[in-house]
Amino acid sequence: MLLTTMDGYIHVLDSFRGTLLSTYNVKPVSINSALEASFSPEGKFVVSGSGDGRVHAWSVRSGKEVASWVTYETEPHVIKWAPGSLVFATGSSELSFWIPDLSKLAAYVGRK
Repeated sequence: MLLTTMDGYIHVLDSFRGTLLSTYNVKPVSINSALEASFSPEGKFVVSGSGDGRVHAWSVRSGKEVASWVTYETEPHVIKWAPGSLVFATGSSELSFWIPDLSKLAAYVGRK
């Protein structure tokens, strides 16, 4: 289970025990915004926007950041995944699409 806070923290919790599994930190979003984070469709990654206009991805297994992208948005408020694929879109007052470079993700392609 994911929990986001107004001060830029993203917590991954065990949904059965309620124990904290990992915590990630990003620049907080503005007061009138909500920080959104989501799991990738296969549950291996957590992706979140940030108050600095970046999108960050972390490995759930290792807890380490695996990627970070600059967006054209000041704060990407919404992150939604395409079902069953490693493609997501971010949105606020603008819309951005991210298409993976599969040569860099070869270790993950074809795994379930």
